Amino acid sequence: MLERIQLLRNIGQFDSVNAGAQLPLAKLTLIYAENGRGKTTLASILRSLGTGVADLVLERRRLGAANPPHVVLGIAGTTVQFHNGAWPAPMPEIAIFDDAFVAANVCSGVEIGAGHRQNLHELILGAQGVALNAALQGHVAPIEEHTCSASMQGSAWRLLAPSTIVAVLLATTTSSSTTCRSR
Repeated sequence: MLERIQLLRNIGQFDSVNAGAQLPLAKLTLIYAENGRGKTTLASILRSLGTGVADLVLERRRLGAANPPHVVLGIAGTTVQFHNGAWPAPMPEIAIFDDAFVAANVCSGVEIGAGHRQNLHELILGAQGVALNAALQGHVAPIEEHTCSASMQGSAWRLLAPSTIVAVLLATTTSSSTTCRSR
């Protein structure tokens, strides 16, 4: 079991982090932080350890770093290092549940590329949540169609009541992509 992150050097946001990295980790650990703080880098490090794919770490080499990435993790009472471009052995018992996991393991019939992930802000689990989302999308679709149609006619905002404008703004900020079709 991964017990602690002991050193992150020359990778992503991490120049040389060892102080404060000695916090113990549990069997299930949730990592939460603001955007740009290194969560995806940590996920890539751990996915690399789990799969043995060194490129997941190497492609995140810190810009301007004179030396390659170096990672030291405390696992099962010993240390495991990513050093000289490799892990000693993969550890497939480590699993990371993030957008890369979803892309590889969940088929929704829609391809979600890197550009879409930037705008993806919702995850719905369970039959009731999926049904509620389907009902919501049934209301959002006519609003989006009306907005597209009005936009093409050059009079988008004169036709809408203020409450509808708010609904359109909310709908377009939560949608991964909206396209207008001409009639």
